[in-house]
Amino acid sequence: MDVAAIVQLIEQHLADRAVFIGGVAVECYVPYRTTHDIDVVTRERDFPTLKAALLRASFSHRETHLAKHTFKSPAVGEVDAYTSRIGDVPVDEDLMRRARKLVYAKVPVSVASLEDLLRLKLSAGREMDLTDVAVLLHARRNEVSVTLAERLVGRDVLRMHAPRVSDLLPQEYGWQARRALKAWLIDVGWLVPRRKGPSAP
Repeated sequence: MDVAAIVQLIEQHLADRAVFIGGVAVECYVPYRTTHDIDVVTRERDFPTLKAALLRASFSHRETHLAKHTFKSPAVGEVDAYTSRIGDVPVDEDLMRRARKLVYAKVPVSVASLEDLLRLKLSAGREMDLTDVAVLLHARRNEVSVTLAERLVGRDVLRMHAPRVSDLLPQEYGWQARRALKAWLIDVGWLVPRRKGPSAP
């Protein structure tokens, strides 16, 4: 059973009651990298259905101190399930409601909205997360609600990360793509251009 098969299994049992985040969600928006792990959000009342489906598929289960449930299988990867919070981000009805229906390996799945993904990625703050943000904004920035992103993430947080984000767009995208992303970040006010010093006499 590969990642696609596990995603399909979860979708079959929970459908819109499960929202994918992490690498699966990123791949749905921009298939620039593959993932071996699955991160999924579900309501507390729906978690027993998810747990039963994964246990039948030969996964083992443990609850961690990070308020997540981890399912592991020696033959596959890992599934992390969140029912109350994802790091510092709470799991609430708004997050579930904002989810979008996209396609992963030919299977329609519910994934976190772009704005929620930005919030989750910037909250984690690792280089891979910021690279994901750069790629998502490069490919999908015209779909991002700047107002919602600022409400969820905070303008100060967006401004703090914007300089690194604009520089982390992978080299293969080319200088024109990086320049366009930087211009967009400046245009929405998340990247403040550096002021040039006074000219020498």
